Amino acid sequence: ASWEAFEHAGIDPMTLRGSSTGVFAGLMYHEYASRLNHVAPEAAGFLGTGSIGSVLSGRISYSFGLEGP
Repeated sequence: ASWEAFEHAGIDPMTLRGSSTGVFAGLMYHEYASRLNHVAPEAAGFLGTGSIGSVLSGRISYSFGLEGP
């Protein structure tokens, strides 16, 4: 979806690598982990990356090589 957003804006995503471009993401419904009564040990590591909102913007920044806020 991020790649398509760049293309729709007429920006070549590869030209942004190393730039001070920031990623801001609006998220919702990431509190589902707090409702679980039991978590299998092999799934526990996924709760952090799947329920913390800042992980999404970090993944997008890393994927495109963005170095902004």
